[in-house]
Amino acid sequence: MSMKPLAAFGSSLACLAWLACAVPASAASSEISGRSVLHFVSGSGCATVQGGAAQDCNRLALDVADARASVDPQARTIVFSVEARHAGKGVIGDVLLHGSGIASDGQRVPLSLQVLVRRSGKTWKADTYVHAPVRGTFRDIALDPYQISVHQGRDEYVLLNPELARKVLAQPSIAARVASYLVVVRPSDGENPTADDITIGLGVGRVSKSLMRARFSSRQPGSLPLDQVLEQGTWNLDLQALSGQIPLWVVQRQLFVFGLEDSPLLEDVRQRGLRKHDRLELGAVNGKGYLRYNGQEQSFPGATASGTAFMRDSFIGLILAWHRSAQAATTAPQGVDTAQSMP
Repeated sequence: MSMKPLAAFGSSLACLAWLACAVPASAASSEISGRSVLHFVSGSGCATVQGGAAQDCNRLALDVADARASVDPQARTIVFSVEARHAGKGVIGDVLLHGSGIASDGQRVPLSLQVLVRRSGKTWKADTYVHAPVRGTFRDIALDPYQISVHQGRDEYVLLNPELARKVLAQPSIAARVASYLVVVRPSDGENPTADDITIGLGVGRVSKSLMRARFSSRQPGSLPLDQVLEQGTWNLDLQALSGQIPLWVVQRQLFVFGLEDSPLLEDVRQRGLRKHDRLELGAVNGKGYLRYNGQEQSFPGATASGTAFMRDSFIGLILAWHRSAQAATTAPQGVDTAQSMP
């Protein structure tokens, strides 16, 4: 893993996929090209949702115009490629696979694996990140056994096989050690560790640097399924930057994968990134969505899709959703130190 710590954290922020941008999912083989997002069926469950079309939660995203990718649910393969003239280095795209595992207390918890595919010159590499609502190791992993490969000329190279994917998901600390960074998640209020209010930082102990605060609130009872709250209820997702050092490319990628890059309200954010104390809120009042940035608000019909994707696909949302659930009463962490990801 060659990403610097803040860039790695940023790649984590990039994990918030936006359903409105997605190409309709299908059980058949699908291909996308150019800057786009595809959601496809997960056979291993989806965090925060139950059954139905919501099982189309695995994600394949392309960041650049001259890239192509295919997913074959039958053969369990995902293949990336770029045009021969592609130059430079950077993120080509990513894959997000949903699954689950049994935590140390015997409880099955939602897990997901993000694979960020990069290219420098003619060299491909994959950075892996684990999203988990509690810390520790996991057993009895459930994860669709996809092999992720890249085309290079007439050859095809494997970046990640199913065995390695399950191993990384079972032991998130391995990814953290390879990445040479540690994402720390702690309650914003130490006296109320199960609250839907967390602070995300990098580092260990006193040398950790806080980067973002995230809060989720709703008027509906915690017993009501989260997807129903997001679709019909009154809720608010509040993200506040605690540092101005989140890389610009990370912020721009988040806006892309969450379908927010065309919002006039966020034009300044697209151009210069997030500054310390910037505050982005997404929510709804009785199902009517809104987007708010530093106190300025606009109507936002896509709030349900965006909120659903964030709470399901980002590690921040996964932890907030877990805190909200009844299960969190017995397993809510005092802090989560692991290879979390936010693309």
